[in-house]
Amino acid sequence: MIADNDFPPGRWRARWIWAASPDGPPTGRHTVALRAVLELDRVPERVPTRLVALSGYALAVNGVEVARGPVRANPRMRPYDDLDLAPALRPGTNVVTALAWVHDGPTAWWLPPSPFANDLVHGAFVLEARLGPDTWFHTDERWQGRVLSGWTATPGGGSVSGRGRELLDARALPADWQRPDRDPGWPAAVVRRAMTTGEPGRPEPPSYPGGPFGGRPIAWPRPRLIALTPGEDGAYTADRVLSGTLVVDASGPAGADVLVHTAEFADPTGRPTPGEHDASLATTTDGTRRALESVDSYGLRGALVEAAEGVVVHGVAVRERTYPVTGDAWFACSDPRLEQIWRIGRRTVTLCSADAYLDCPTREQRAWTGDAVVHQMVDLTTNADWRLARWHPRLAASPRPDGMLPMAVAGDAEWADFTVIPDWALHWVHSVWNLYRYVGDREEIAELLPVVERVLRWFVPFLDESGLPTDVFGWVIIDWSAVHTEGVSAALCGLWGRALLEFAELASWLGDRSRAEWARAAHARLAAGFERLWDPERERYADSIADGERRPMASQHGQAAALVGGLVPAARIDRLVHVLTDESALVHAAFSAAKGPAEPGSDTEVGGAHLRAGPPEPWWDTGRQVVRAQPFFRYVVHDALALAGRADLIADLCLDWLVLLDRSDTSWSETWYGGTVSHGWSSTPTRDLMTRVLGVEPAEPGFAVARIEPALGRLTRAEGAVPSPAGPIGVVVTPTELTVDSPLPFVHAGRPYPAGRHTIARSAG
Repeated sequence: MIADNDFPPGRWRARWIWAASPDGPPTGRHTVALRAVLELDRVPERVPTRLVALSGYALAVNGVEVARGPVRANPRMRPYDDLDLAPALRPGTNVVTALAWVHDGPTAWWLPPSPFANDLVHGAFVLEARLGPDTWFHTDERWQGRVLSGWTATPGGGSVSGRGRELLDARALPADWQRPDRDPGWPAAVVRRAMTTGEPGRPEPPSYPGGPFGGRPIAWPRPRLIALTPGEDGAYTADRVLSGTLVVDASGPAGADVLVHTAEFADPTGRPTPGEHDASLATTTDGTRRALESVDSYGLRGALVEAAEGVVVHGVAVRERTYPVTGDAWFACSDPRLEQIWRIGRRTVTLCSADAYLDCPTREQRAWTGDAVVHQMVDLTTNADWRLARWHPRLAASPRPDGMLPMAVAGDAEWADFTVIPDWALHWVHSVWNLYRYVGDREEIAELLPVVERVLRWFVPFLDESGLPTDVFGWVIIDWSAVHTEGVSAALCGLWGRALLEFAELASWLGDRSRAEWARAAHARLAAGFERLWDPERERYADSIADGERRPMASQHGQAAALVGGLVPAARIDRLVHVLTDESALVHAAFSAAKGPAEPGSDTEVGGAHLRAGPPEPWWDTGRQVVRAQPFFRYVVHDALALAGRADLIADLCLDWLVLLDRSDTSWSETWYGGTVSHGWSSTPTRDLMTRVLGVEPAEPGFAVARIEPALGRLTRAEGAVPSPAGPIGVVVTPTELTVDSPLPFVHAGRPYPAGRHTIARSAG
């Protein structure tokens, strides 16, 4: 564990370094190898170490990888990585090596600093390790460095993934470069200058345009090598989607190529079928047998390998690098299908957890601002390590000058800023509220509260005379269902209403009465104006008001958002529960299926021409039918039912996820009808089986007291353990009895209980 006093304040002793190139400063996507020798008479008990790179690095000691990073972030708020290097060192000669790389412009997972007057953007690495009170090992010109020819990537092909083909050439990197008894004869590393105008160049951090500020905010992954199973004609497969770096073990004549096409899907025979968004890796052999590991991360179910003549591929593997799941959380019940659904949701969020919450590992690897609210809630309820759940709101707290958040952060979407998703920022507000409930750190919430306020006030110029956001620009997605949002959007109003109430609660908790009063006043005006969306004939809320006319279309989204947003009079709540759950009226409609239902389990296109051309006319009976929510927005639907006092319905509603098993039985699809099969935003049931069926939630900010209100529905038994700051809370519940084993006090049915084990009689009714 790195302590606060391990590194004195002020400038580092280490220098920013890189490798020189005989052809001038390297540009574009490239990789360098850096190396230094560390002689030790003895290994200190602790060797606190901090390091960072632009764009990335893989650090090894004596040939064994010990760190890979840094954590993605806007460069103006980038944290460094820290670790104890002592376990990797030995008495005598040690070799510390780093592969470090820089991307050619922004990627889905990297946001570069400005290139103007800043040498760091062309590649920089820095490390310092404290060997004693005044003894340091650090990067400087005594290190050796080499630019690795052929370690690059082709330009992105314009697909949604935004990535080209990664290239690795074994001829550029000697196989023995990490051995202490081999000096590769490389030239001295080049010291980088952080600034070249306005002030003298600073070769040591902290350096403009930002940090490094603070240590690593999240845990290190626990890499695990998983071999793919070879088949015929170059096919390699896994039993589930994997996420991590690719390892290709091949031998062949010098200059021969091995091309690996990754694939998320397989044909009916199990053969991988690469699609337009899948990535690829090409390695070049050096005349020996070598295993090369990719710089970039890949998500895949399998791969197709093309090898040049004379090449033997000995194996293809994935070194999984997902975020660790710790603690003793589990769930079981009288319906084994729900147990399977719980496991798949947990695995899907794991697949989408790296140095940030990703939308999916197989296609984009972007850190979308709104998607991650589901990932976060699954982690808070099933993972004892909450650091990634806390990092996401901080990472995404990167507002534009107008206060709106980027639709995805720390990558090309934030860099390009080509549009915004206003509703995604409102889901982000909910993630801040989740932190308040589960973690309850006042400093943390106080830091985020101004960003929340700016998000909420961004909507104010769009308010009409009745207090409703109207004609909000940007991409109001809600989810991939056919939800009409033009003009006044019921779903958007509800999400803004929820965010106003949550902001008021946060501000009050911090003692900021004036801001809380502003939010409550805005909410009261919104609630009054929202009556315009009520359709008295059909007794439901319309999806939108366009050109002054309430349109007939309605969705689960509009009803659920109204409930969670506190916009529904009490007398209507039972009616909205019926609208949300009346199977005879619910319809699978998506704008990308313009002429009929987007059937569950099908492979209908996700997205489609409507994103540019506008939504097609409804084909369903808009007077009678209500559009179903996709898996992402179902978290709002389920929250709405719980707020309406009908958490007992949620266990059965989670069975809807069974329709996804035919497409993938190990991770969840993006929508009911298509998309990727590794989308963390579809994992709501895993959260709900803990918070609704077992009924465990915080009763006070910071989870000092739990609330335990199980809702079995038709289940005859449910049991499990839910993480809390004090340890796992064990619950066993039947229709007639509740047994709780809790390390902290809890409330049940309005009655407080002390920490410990309690058996409580329940009413079977």
